Amino acid sequence: MASPYALQSLSPNPANNQVQVAYQTQGATSAYLSITSTQTAVSNNYILNVNDSNLIIDVSTYVPGTYVMALSCDGEII
Repeated sequence: MASPYALQSLSPNPANNQVQVAYQTQGATSAYLSITSTQTAVSNNYILNVNDSNLIIDVSTYVPGTYVMALSCDGEII
């Protein structure tokens, strides 16, 4: 059975100042995004409002590089 939760879009990519993330978490009791550097493994977590579907993240202080984003809902990485 497919998960009802999803990262729907990320723009712009690549980003310099802000990134807008569209996600589907409706029905979850808790959710967060994790953004991890592939070079340093430093991770930043953002708690999501499960009743919303968009988040704007300020990435202006991030060191240039490649990052991995993961969505976790109710304790499971989607």
